[in-house]
Amino acid sequence: MARNPILAEIVRKGGGKLLNTAVAKALPGDAEALPARKTLLGGIAGALAVRLATRSVPGAIVVGGGILAKSLYDRRRARRAGATGKDLPKT
Repeated sequence: MARNPILAEIVRKGGGKLLNTAVAKALPGDAEALPARKTLLGGIAGALAVRLATRSVPGAIVVGGGILAKSLYDRRRARRAGATGKDLPKT
């Protein structure tokens, strides 16, 4: 821990704001922008991921990292598709 409690408090508050900003940019804010589950397998996988994430901190890190990686991958694909003018299938 930091020896200076004031400095530690500033770092804690600033880190939280930085994390909130990163999450807000990575994930859409409204429910209409989220893709709907279309298959039974997707629903089961989502339920298992939620169950894993709520039971342990390492599980939450793995699931959160996977969601972040998927959103960054989709954003990159959309940017490349926009540059070439092609429509890509949804993942």
